[in-house]
Amino acid sequence: MDFDAFAAALRDGLEKERGLRWDDAATLYADLVRKAPDPASRALALLRHGNALMELRRWDDARTAFDAGLHEAKASGDADVLAQALLAAGVFAASRNDAKRAEAFLLDALERFHRKDDRAALQGRGWAFLNLAALYGKTGRLDLAFVTFTKAQDVLGATEDWAGVAAAWEAQAQLRRAIHDDDRWREDLAEAVLFYDREGMKAKADRLRGLLGRKRV
Repeated sequence: MDFDAFAAALRDGLEKERGLRWDDAATLYADLVRKAPDPASRALALLRHGNALMELRRWDDARTAFDAGLHEAKASGDADVLAQALLAAGVFAASRNDAKRAEAFLLDALERFHRKDDRAALQGRGWAFLNLAALYGKTGRLDLAFVTFTKAQDVLGATEDWAGVAAAWEAQAQLRRAIHDDDRWREDLAEAVLFYDREGMKAKADRLRGLLGRKRV
């Protein structure tokens, strides 16, 4: 598979993710891992595959994919891909309640994303902030969590990554709900719905509308 075909297939996978079609995305990414034209591309496919497997709660398979993705990222010599792999490793560690390793991975990724100021680096920075904020919330560092969520929303908004902004509002809503801030978690979730709609992610927006108990926001 050449690079153009790989990039097109990767975009197709991302569309499947946006539609919450995780089984289809996982199947596509598994095929891309086999057909990737170079180590950097293989790393990206493995990271997306790991993410889809994580959404499907196939934890052992996801761990294998993320470990392989990190290995390929290091082998590729591509600093941007390595930063993405570290971010993914942090997300996975957080999902398995390994807070210490998660924070180390995420801070490493954040530092690497700060080395550039292009759109991809800014997006990576925003997603690192988002996941750090969620981790801070889970570990009881609430003030730091809310400050970091705001950073995530600002940085992702600056890149017009509306799905990322929505995810930040959604994660913040989850934290507010966990601490029984009943009024503001609904306000935050409504913000998430607005940004998912803006990104065209109808399936995700409609799912959150169900949590709000009304059809439209």
